Formats: sequence, structure tokens, C-alpha cells
Amino acid sequence: MRSLDKSLFWEIFYHHEVVRADLARVFNVSAATISRSVSVLLSKHLVVETGATLPCRGRRPGLLLVNPRLGYVAGLELDRDRITAVITDVSSALLGRGAVPANPHNSVGNTLKDCRKAFDIALGDAGLDFSQIARLGVGHAGSLDVQNGICLDWERIPHWQGVQLLDALRETFRMEVTLDDRTRAVALALHLLVPENRRHRSAIYVQIGTGIGAGIFVDGRMLQGATSAAGELGHIVIDRNGPLCECGKKGCVEAYASIRATIARVGKGLDSGAKSSLRSKAASAAGLTVEAIVSAARQGDELARTALLETCEALAVGIANAAQLLNPSLAVLAGKFANVARVELLEAVTRTVRAQCFETISRGLEIRVATFRKDIAPVGCALLAALDVVDARQRESSAEST
Repeated sequence: MRSLDKSLFWEIFYHHEVVRADLARVFNVSAATISRSVSVLLSKHLVVETGATLPCRGRRPGLLLVNPRLGYVAGLELDRDRITAVITDVSSALLGRGAVPANPHNSVGNTLKDCRKAFDIALGDAGLDFSQIARLGVGHAGSLDVQNGICLDWERIPHWQGVQLLDALRETFRMEVTLDDRTRAVALALHLLVPENRRHRSAIYVQIGTGIGAGIFVDGRMLQGATSAAGELGHIVIDRNGPLCECGKKGCVEAYASIRATIARVGKGLDSGAKSSLRSKAASAAGLTVEAIVSAARQGDELARTALLETCEALAVGIANAAQLLNPSLAVLAGKFANVARVELLEAVTRTVRAQCFETISRGLEIRVATFRKDIAPVGCALLAALDVVDARQRESSAEST
């Protein structure tokens, strides 16, 4: 397969659906050249052409997308309180879903059993057999060495430190597995499945919750980094004399701006005697939550307002630093904290980016908060698997051509 054909294939995958005229503009070649390469991809059944879904006048251009029949894939999200599995085709059409409760304090073995249980539920929901699943994509919420398939840490629990997770997943499922950070799975899904996002070739998707990370797209492709560790925005140091982060360094963005850090800061204020409507929340069985803190801040509670502002400002500095370095045209704020504090967070990030970044960078950057989408993370995990499935199929096609 020629170089243009390969590049075209990946452009179609990452754009999800695209017309030939757009491809000609991206690659700066003639329509005839694009048509020749598209014909090769169509003949090899790597892509298909369908009727347009985009409004236009006159003749409706055909939409090109990766052939969904290249295979079925599974996605598995390991989060703190739930394991969710989905079955999709390689173009991310959701076919089945299953979920079971989770707890990092469970043993690794029991967690893997729960993973298989969620997978089996999703498989039954999809009406497919195990043999029909080409690959499993797994997104884990802990700290990973993706290159070596190791879970370095999860919730500071000893039995999750240094676990050979990729090998254990392969043993459990008896299939090929793609293991990656949950944040990158979310970023991949947000980029491919939200039309207004995928028109941006350079973008950063910031996931803000218990931890903070980012999925980064450069020139239309997701950035992995030399050791598959790109995107650790939460561990950018913004104050060398700041609070201790769970990673062992001082002054990381995450040490100021994770949900855990925000709640701890409010708790410390209450312990020091600050007046706050949150005192009753701290004494209740439910305890302090980020939802309660944001609500109190909006009602004028000074302790909550100060804590929320400090969180938003720390996030804004980290995102502005990333924008200054990467010069993306889009920054999407996602995750639980972004959903709860969307107004305050968007205002802080926008203000800080405008003040801290060069004008040539800030004027070209669109900043917005992601709209909540159910199962975006497990579908993103399935897309991680789909990446490897279509890559293998493309390599097979190239070998057949030589």
C-alpha cells in the first residue's frame, strides 16, 4: 500500500467520517489523486462510502469511514466504584453493555473476575459469541506504565502496586488486549465521536476528577510519547514549594486541583475553625463532596468559594502552560469536576489562558466544557482496541500488496 493510501486511511479513521474534498485539502493533492487512493482502500474493504449526513446543497457527497465490519471489539473501564464493559464495532457503534460494582480494595484476582463478569454481560447484551471479539481495550484509572503493561499504583493500595496488569488481563480473557490510561480513552472518544471536536487537528482533552490527566492530539493523531506516557498534565509543577502531591513531588497541579485536594482544603479550613455552611456536611455520613462545595460557593460561602477558586486557578495555570507549549486550537474540559463546576472552571481557564499565553496562541484556542455522555470512557476503551485492530488489518493489506 502506498504512503498516501496509509495516511488517507488513518485520516479517515481519526476524522470518523469525511468527504473526499476535505481529504484533498488536508493532503494538498488533486481530487483525482484522492479518488485513486480511496478506490484502493474501497477495493481492500478497509473503508466504506455511505450517504451524507452533513447538510449541503446540490449533489450530496459520499461520506468515507473505516469499514465497521473489520471486526468487533470490547472496551473495559476500570474506575474506582464501577467496572463497565461495552461491545462495539470498529467505528464505535454501541452493541452491548455490562457493568458491575468495583472497589480498588478488592484483590487483583477478584477485580479481574469482576472484569470478566462485566464483559460477559456486555457480550450477551450484544448477542455475540466470544470468538467474534477481535480485541479488548482496557482503560485503567490508576497510574500505569503503559509501555510495559504494569499498574504502578491505584488509590495507594499496596496490592495494586507493581501489578503485571496486561499479562493478567490476557490470561483472564485469552485474547489480545490494549491497555492504556483511562484519560486517553476518554480523549479518543471525545475527539472521534463529537463532530465539533474532530474538525480540530490539534486539541487537548483534560480529564479532571480524582486525578488529572490529558489526552493530546497533534496534527490529527493522538500523542503517545516516547514511553506512552504523554498527557500527565496533573503532574506539571506550578509551585516547587507547594503541597505534597501523591506522586511524591511538591506543587503539582493535581496537589491543588484534584477533587480529593479540593475536599481536603475545605476540611482543613473547617478544622481550623472557619465559619461555613459546610460544617454540617462534614459531620454527616455522606461527608464533604465536590457537589456540596460548588453549591455552597455559589451561595456565597467564603470557605467554599476560596477553595473552589484555588482549584480552578491551579487547573487554569496547568492548562495555559500546556496550551503555550502545544498551541492547540481546542481545549476541552471533561470529568466529574468539570461537569459540576463548569461555569467557574471555564471562566478561570479562559481568563488565565488569555493573560498567560502569547496572543498568537490564545486567539486561536477554543475552550469549552464537554457535554456529559454516558459510557464515553468504555466506548473510548473499545476505540483503543479498534486502533490496534485496524492497524493490523492495514498492515495485512500492505503485505498482500507487496
